[in-house]
Amino acid sequence: MLNTDVYFKKTVQYAYRGYNLQFLISQDLFSSYGIDIGTQRLLRTLTSEDVSVFNKVLDLGCGYGPIGIALKTTCQSSVVHMVDSDALAISYSQQNAKLNNINDIKIYPSLGFDDVTETDFDLIVSNIPAKVGEPVLSHILKDGQQYLRPKGKVVVVVIDAIATYVASVLEDPNIKILFSKKWPGHVVFHYEFTSNTKTAAKAMRSAFDRGIYDRGEKVISTKSGNVSIKTTYGLPEFDTLSYETELITKRLSILNGHKIDKAIVFNPGQGYLPVTLSRYSKVGKIFLIDRNLLALRNSRRNLILNGFFSKNISLLHQVGISTNEPKSTDCIIGILDKKENLNIYKLLIGELVNELSSESLVLLSSSSTAITRIKSLVRSEKLLKVIQRERYKGKSLIILGCR
Repeated sequence: MLNTDVYFKKTVQYAYRGYNLQFLISQDLFSSYGIDIGTQRLLRTLTSEDVSVFNKVLDLGCGYGPIGIALKTTCQSSVVHMVDSDALAISYSQQNAKLNNINDIKIYPSLGFDDVTETDFDLIVSNIPAKVGEPVLSHILKDGQQYLRPKGKVVVVVIDAIATYVASVLEDPNIKILFSKKWPGHVVFHYEFTSNTKTAAKAMRSAFDRGIYDRGEKVISTKSGNVSIKTTYGLPEFDTLSYETELITKRLSILNGHKIDKAIVFNPGQGYLPVTLSRYSKVGKIFLIDRNLLALRNSRRNLILNGFFSKNISLLHQVGISTNEPKSTDCIIGILDKKENLNIYKLLIGELVNELSSESLVLLSSSSTAITRIKSLVRSEKLLKVIQRERYKGKSLIILGCR
C-alpha cells in the first residue's frame, strides 16, 4: 500500500445488519462522498438472506470494499474474495478490511474474472459500472457461471441507463431470475444458472485474450510510418487522440540522440505513447505503470503487435511511479490527471527525482492548470529544471530535466 495517504478524503460510517462499519474513502475512487446508494440497495436485498449459506463469496469490482467487507462481517466464517482492476481500490480495500478488524479476507487485483483462479463460489456480487461496453457487460453477467458452484447465485446492481440491456441479457434460457427490484435510478437482480454447462475456469482463455474488451483499431502516424493500435472498451481515446497525447507524441523527437536503456510510461491508456516512443527512439526496456490493469495489458499488447520484444516490457500495477531501481531511468513520459491534488503532484516530483539518471528527460502533459502547478512545484523545490513548456487548446506539455 504505497503512498495512498495522499489520496485520502475522509472516513465514513455505515451500519449493516447490526454492525457499525468504517471506511476510508479516496477522492480518486468511485463514490467518494460515501457509500453509494446502489451499493446500499444491493446490500439491502440481502438483509433477509441467511448469509451463512454463502460459504464463499466473490465481490467483483470491489472499489474501496463496502460490499465484501459488509458480507464478511456478517458471516465471519465465510471465505470472501474481493477483486478490482484499480490498484488504488485494492489498497483502500486492504486498509478498510484492517480498519474493520478483518484479517482473513482475500483482496487482489483482477481484470473482471481474468485473474480469479478459484471457483465454486456460492455468491458473486457486483455494483457494475455503466460504461464498460455491452460486450464486457454481457461477459460479467454470464461468465460468472464458470466460477459458481451449482445453484450458486449472482447479485448485481445497475443504474437505469443499462438496466434494459441487462434485463435482455438475463433473458437467456440458461438463466433464472430469482428476484429483481427497481428503485429510482437503480435495479437489483438476483439470478442463477439453470444448466450445468461449465468450462474449467483455469482452462478458459481470459476475457482480454478472447477479445471481449476489444473495441476497434486506430491508425496513428509516427516518425517511421503508420502504426495500428488496438483499442478497448473502458479506456478513453478509442477513436481520437487527446490533446495531451498529441502534445507528447509531437515532442518525442527531443529524445533523438539520447541513449534510453530504460523508459517509464505511466498512465499509458490505449498504448499510443509507449508505441510511439518505441518508434522514435531505440529503447532497451519499457516500464508501463498504471493503476488500471486494462491499460497495462492493452498497452503491452500494442507494443508487442508493433514489434517491441515482450521480454523488454515490465508491467507495474501500482499507485505511484517508483520502480525500486533508483537513478536508473533515462526517460519518463506520462499524462497527469488534471483532478489530482497538490500533495499527489509533490509525491510525483519526489518519485521523478529518485528515478531519473543524470541525463534524463521527463515529458508530462495535462490541463494547463495542472502543468502550471507542476511548474511552480519544480521551481520552488529546485530538484528538477524546466526545459520547455508548450500550450495547446487549454492543455500543456512540460519538459523537465535533472539539475
